[in-house]
Amino acid sequence: MPMTSVWQDVRYGLRVLAKSPGFTAIAILTLALGIGATTTIFSVIDSVLLNPFPYKNADRLATPSIRLRGGGEIPRFPVAAFLDFREQNHTFDDMIGLAYLSVRYASREGTQQVQGGWVTPDAFGVLGSRPLLGRPLTSEDGKPGSPPVFVMSYQLWIKQFNKDPKALGTILDLNGTPRTLIAVMPPRFHFGGCEIWIPLSLNRDTFIPGFGIVPNELWMLGHLKRGVRAQTAESDLQVIAKQREREYPAFFRPQYTMRVNTLQNYSVGRFKPTLFALMGAVGMLLMIACSNVANLLLAQATVREKEIAIRASLGASRSRLVRQLLVESFIMATASCIAGCVFAFWELKGVAAVIPAGVVPSEVDIALHPATLIFAMGVAVVTALLCGVTPAIHAARRDLRIGLAGAGEGTTEAVRHGKLRSGLVIAEVAVSIVLLIGSGLMVRSLLALERINLGFDPGNVLYVNLALPEGRYDTAGQIETIFRKIVDRINAIPGVTAAAVASSLPPYSWGGTDVRVEGRPQDEPSGITFTMCSEDYFETLRRHLLRGRLLRQRDIDSARHVAVINETLARAYFRDENPLGRGIKLSTFEMYFSDWPRDAYLEIVGVVADANNSGLEDPPRPEAYLPHTLTGGGNRMIVMRTAGDSGGTLKAVRQEISALDRDIAISETGTIESYLKLRYFAEPQFILMVLGAFATIGLVLVIMGVFSVMAYSVSLRNHEFGIRMALGAQQQEVLRMVLKSGLVLITEGALTGIIISLALTRLIASQIWGVSATDPWTFSAVVLVIFVAGLAACVLPALRATEVNPLIALRSE
Repeated sequence: MPMTSVWQDVRYGLRVLAKSPGFTAIAILTLALGIGATTTIFSVIDSVLLNPFPYKNADRLATPSIRLRGGGEIPRFPVAAFLDFREQNHTFDDMIGLAYLSVRYASREGTQQVQGGWVTPDAFGVLGSRPLLGRPLTSEDGKPGSPPVFVMSYQLWIKQFNKDPKALGTILDLNGTPRTLIAVMPPRFHFGGCEIWIPLSLNRDTFIPGFGIVPNELWMLGHLKRGVRAQTAESDLQVIAKQREREYPAFFRPQYTMRVNTLQNYSVGRFKPTLFALMGAVGMLLMIACSNVANLLLAQATVREKEIAIRASLGASRSRLVRQLLVESFIMATASCIAGCVFAFWELKGVAAVIPAGVVPSEVDIALHPATLIFAMGVAVVTALLCGVTPAIHAARRDLRIGLAGAGEGTTEAVRHGKLRSGLVIAEVAVSIVLLIGSGLMVRSLLALERINLGFDPGNVLYVNLALPEGRYDTAGQIETIFRKIVDRINAIPGVTAAAVASSLPPYSWGGTDVRVEGRPQDEPSGITFTMCSEDYFETLRRHLLRGRLLRQRDIDSARHVAVINETLARAYFRDENPLGRGIKLSTFEMYFSDWPRDAYLEIVGVVADANNSGLEDPPRPEAYLPHTLTGGGNRMIVMRTAGDSGGTLKAVRQEISALDRDIAISETGTIESYLKLRYFAEPQFILMVLGAFATIGLVLVIMGVFSVMAYSVSLRNHEFGIRMALGAQQQEVLRMVLKSGLVLITEGALTGIIISLALTRLIASQIWGVSATDPWTFSAVVLVIFVAGLAACVLPALRATEVNPLIALRSE
């Protein structure tokens, strides 16, 4: 095929499109919306699922964990087990370790706290990440007696030093130890979600300070050997774990199994179904856009029948005619691709801004990458073929005698075009039904989540997470003294109605323990969650007492061996018996906390109504509420109920805590309501926003499609309507006739869409809660919306049909 011939087709196509600027603009804009939306979602999938990490061989990075019987996982391991895994495994090329710790340091704004981590010195080399400034950690940095050093993230460097390259060599007091800054990492380096990394030297006697309630635990990461599957690595590590079962029974519990998960799946696996659902939705939107443009091209082909017939009679082959029309489609698709990429550039900024925090790793860079642009061009080619092939073939098959006679309206070929366009509209309606039903189910799911009875009142409840300086508040007595002072000061703040100490933030109880009931055999059901708190915890959250009494101040002050339990625990362990006065032993605590009372049973003094402690979607687990003074270990925070402005109260709380001890760092603050929105409502709202936008665009395109087909159909039947009216038909009869034909299209499309939805909505069942994937109310509402919108699109063409002049119709006959 000579290039000159192709360029002739391109030039001619540009002239043809320029002659119909309205048609061209609508077609390009319609395709650009579809291509832009598709490119946007693919960019998110490429950034989040395919290339989320800037690390060497990131596709082979995997993290082991322990899967427990009955569900649940332990993602960290004792130091000795880590060393065994690293030295004895046959399926990993390397293994690195990370132990989290909260890092406090002094700044101009006072004591700050950030997420830090002890890392094996080879971690950065294994990940293939070099510092932006300074030198990487080496094995020498982890040896005993080496100068204390640390590495800082790019973001913390900006915050603390305002991008000053001279910051290298600065000494900061980190948790009481002066350390020298030796490196600043690149912007996308966020290994473990940390801001500061400190080198760690490991041997079997290593003690890792400042790490939660259980020291010496490491999160593990390594490169699987090429060709090794995760299942093979699991079997390999299972053999090694057998050697540590007796030494660490709290980890390697009965019927445990080792699990190896890729870093991508570990970090973004929960978000994967959401992105695939949105990719399916945007594919449907692209189908609607292609159908609409194909409809426009079919109408244009009908208008150009005489032109095409003349070109054919002058010697143009059918292949040349098809090529010419396809070239025009490619020109429109190219322009749509450019416009779509511009749309995608701005849409990505919006999508990145509304993706819920914590859903994707902080290393993810959501942007238009080269692979995304190639994908956009591929979509443009496909859409050009989808939109242009059928109109081109129909036009090339046109009977030359009819085309030269100019009989475009009312001919058999025009009717065939009309049937094809009607079929495309039916497909558009069906796909739009699927999109709208998906959006409707998300709306219903959000409403169901908002109506959940949490078992406590989250309104106007603030929380403040504190980090106490090491060496000053180590014992239970010291911790009780400082927290009692903090709570007393907070209670004196105007607007605060109640305040308490708690180890976790509802609707979660972080932590679990085995339990034994006094006088019962050891094989009784075991495993509960717990909350360590002060006496005002129940009043602050407005929890309801069912039996007995709540914790009292003297229970807290004297660290009495008492507990309040929830009704789920009472049912699970006592059934119809009265639990008050019975004793329970939390045996796991003896391994967790060195100061926990040995071989002590806690007397149950009260039973409270259940409250969510496993999130919003799962039923409450058995839970015990204990005096937080029973141990000096574990996390503690302040929860408070206010009657006024939360921002002003939090500012006052900071001032009161700073007045007591400037070295106490506030690591996290907020309201329970904002926490719930971020943790549970943000992701469904994100899906709803994107899916709702697609569904709205699809509905608009459907209205345009129905309108164009009905207008085209009316233009073909003008003579028929005129004759009918000349023979006595009333305008209302013509109106009903046109609306009926429109209703037939909408009905066929709706029925098809419902059938498709019944099959496809099951795929998003994991994304919705509290509503069936075949919810009849949602299906009914969507069908009603489609019929109303479709009828509205039919009204104007129907009114035009009633305005046909019978005299003109009879004269033309």
